[in-house]
Amino acid sequence: MGLDISLAFVERRPDLDELSDILTEYYAQILERLMTVGGPGLSVEEQVQSSLDSIDQFLPPNGGILLARDSSGYLLGCAFVRMIDKDRAELKRLFVRDLARGYGLGRRMIEMRIEKAKDLGATTILADTVRGNSSMLALYDRLGFRETPRYDGNANAAALDEYLVYRKLELPVG
Repeated sequence: MGLDISLAFVERRPDLDELSDILTEYYAQILERLMTVGGPGLSVEEQVQSSLDSIDQFLPPNGGILLARDSSGYLLGCAFVRMIDKDRAELKRLFVRDLARGYGLGRRMIEMRIEKAKDLGATTILADTVRGNSSMLALYDRLGFRETPRYDGNANAAALDEYLVYRKLELPVG
């Protein structure tokens, strides 16, 4: 049995209440992982609000918000991409709700954001995740990402560096 899933980048600011709900689930999981590896306890609500406050940098023309929905329109996942500068893009906030896991949706959402970043002119794609997020790291590795030091333009506080892993994908030019 499969899910009927549609994936699309939004053209304008999405419904912020709906996005807030899924980002609350995302941050609840990712901040729990952060604490598991010794990181500080951060507020889910503050992280969600910060994401919503900075939403415009992930909208066209300099970014993209990819939403995954089932046939009824229920939001199953989200993933963000933004240009840091003219050559570098950053992948952020990939989340797939539990009921949609196991269908390759996370991989598809990374691939679609890589294509979006290419369309935006990126030659390098950067990402970060919490240490110990083995499924995410394995997925990045399978897609050709390699470990890299913290990169200029990363929005996370430098104090979190010891709890994060940074990845980089160099795109073929031409």
